[in-house]
Amino acid sequence: MTADSPNVVLSGRALDGLELILSGILDSLDGYSLPTDRNSEAGLTAELCIATHVVPGQQLVIHDPDRTPLAVCHIERVREADAGTRWIEGPVSRLQPPEHGYARRLRPTVHTDLTGCTVGLFSGLPEDSDLSAVRSAARGGPVALTYVGESDDRTTAAGIQLLTASVADSPDTRVLFVPEVDLGGHADVAAEVVNRLGAADVIDRRRPVVTSEGAVVLFTGLSGAGKSTLARALVEYIHAFTTRSAVLLDGDDVRRELAGELGFGPADRDRNLRRIAWVAARVAEVGGLAVCAPIAPFAASRAAMRDAVEPRSPFIVVYVSTPLDVAEERDRKGLYEKARSGLITDFTGIGSPYEIPEDADLELNTAESSVEDCVRGVVRLLEQRGVLKTFV
Repeated sequence: MTADSPNVVLSGRALDGLELILSGILDSLDGYSLPTDRNSEAGLTAELCIATHVVPGQQLVIHDPDRTPLAVCHIERVREADAGTRWIEGPVSRLQPPEHGYARRLRPTVHTDLTGCTVGLFSGLPEDSDLSAVRSAARGGPVALTYVGESDDRTTAAGIQLLTASVADSPDTRVLFVPEVDLGGHADVAAEVVNRLGAADVIDRRRPVVTSEGAVVLFTGLSGAGKSTLARALVEYIHAFTTRSAVLLDGDDVRRELAGELGFGPADRDRNLRRIAWVAARVAEVGGLAVCAPIAPFAASRAAMRDAVEPRSPFIVVYVSTPLDVAEERDRKGLYEKARSGLITDFTGIGSPYEIPEDADLELNTAESSVEDCVRGVVRLLEQRGVLKTFV
């Protein structure tokens, strides 16, 4: 590893997956693998897709969100993905132990001994009947109540608090936390972890996680299609006629405040959208509505945005399908003129493609419908999804 070694910052599930690799609990898992058939019966595999340019033979330094170097991946193979990203394969070695992450002291290590323990697996909000079922199965023996969930989710915090309160007067019962990560198509990672640590019996009492009341609405379409106008009008409507809070994440505003150093090539566009999705997901998790209006031209980037938001919050896509000739005729910023003259390259609709979303929940054409009618259509959709309830 050298000072100019490529590096990447991980967070969320990707960071939790790295920690499980480094823990040594899953001894058959020592690094990252290239994607395989997700329906295969292969064992535990970890996959990592990055926007950093790397080649076989390099050492990729992996940081946490505080830019603390946690590990090095010794890259053996690389496969191109979408929008300037690539999958990597290679073993991972630890640089230093992680310090952050929810329920740090409750995470099992390779030294955690569950021999003879009845282990209950929980998610969502455990109920008394779930706890009773595990204790009944233990027949008076030691018990480990293990919460499985997203490490940065408020439902996880509430679930762990419930489990911790239930063991206050139970010296033979302890509480553990195993992050929910994807390490293979059919692998139950939490069950694998507790079994590797010697669990005598595993009682699965996991419940569906109740999503937040928030949501993310993505308006996507060409420059000049009317995305920002509709997004702004929707936020104004929500504040005027509902009791909900909404935040507008307009493409230009985000570019200026969060992504000023990025260009407009595929890799930078993807990185910009991932930042928008991260902020939007945080808004939704605390019950707000995040209304986003970037161009978002590539299907792979929109899919990555959806993955960042779901399943904890609804992700609703509104395709603003205003035709190119209409958008270009409006050209309030003079961007199309510059693109046609070659002053701007990779401009969506001229030098770079726009991939029409096949998963759009609603399609609107501002050349055929007024702003008011379009907003009413979005509001009806949000009401149908249970996201909005107006009082007019």
